[in-house]
Amino acid sequence: MIVKSGSRLFKVSEQKLSSIKLLKQAQESLVDSDAPHLDARWILAHVLERDHRDAALRSELWLGTEEVRLFDELLKRRAGGEPLAYILNEWEFYGNRIEVTPAVLVPRAETELLVEWALELLAPIPSPRVAEIGVGSGAVAVALAVEREDLSLVGVEISGEALEVADRNVHQHGLADRVDLRPGSHFEALDGEFELIVANPPYIAVGDPLVQESVARHEPAIALIDNLAGDGLGHHRALIEGFRAHVSPGAALLLECGFDQASSIEQFASEKGMKSSSRADLAGIPRVVQIR
Repeated sequence: MIVKSGSRLFKVSEQKLSSIKLLKQAQESLVDSDAPHLDARWILAHVLERDHRDAALRSELWLGTEEVRLFDELLKRRAGGEPLAYILNEWEFYGNRIEVTPAVLVPRAETELLVEWALELLAPIPSPRVAEIGVGSGAVAVALAVEREDLSLVGVEISGEALEVADRNVHQHGLADRVDLRPGSHFEALDGEFELIVANPPYIAVGDPLVQESVARHEPAIALIDNLAGDGLGHHRALIEGFRAHVSPGAALLLECGFDQASSIEQFASEKGMKSSSRADLAGIPRVVQIR
């Protein structure tokens, strides 16, 4: 941890402090961050209640004592490894602002591929009915419902705390009439048939040494760790085995997966008599698998 507990990075005895000075000192304290300049600017924007893209943030602004105190407090949390999204209490996903708390995973850019492929598959289907298993923050459900105004979605989530976050996000975006959130695991809360089922299930194997420390320490294990088989693919196999009972003929299942899991998932689908294909994210990693 860069900043000792109880210490202050900035002297707040002055009546006003320059944002330029604060940002410079902040970057020096975030030595373990991949993007200290961006982290510091995001936190400054949050403290000043501005959009992080506001051009005024590139100019010299003056912060009062209370603003400096809050900036200092949030910066220490970031220096300690806490994800920026939890500090800001929100994150952007597919162009939408999503509330984020430690009860849910931080929405990742690679998950946008899941949304893009889903929208492509749904394009020729009028008023499609979609299910999402494990809605988390509701980021994917919100993105799909915002993009397709004729879509209805049932979202299932085992975590009560996560379901509360998702519910707030759904209401914040005015989607409560089309997004139905239900407590449960896998398919147990579903009824009727769906044209598409999507999921970003827990896919980290128990004891995986490659998990980033900040992720393991701060993000919810229930959404990260495969607690069915322990090998990272337990939930994927369960979803593949059970989804046919809940979809209309020709419907698909879209699954996000880890960097080395797509081929194993496709092999399992083949053994079950299903067709599959995968798509890579911007890093070239096979990230989403389609099962039919």
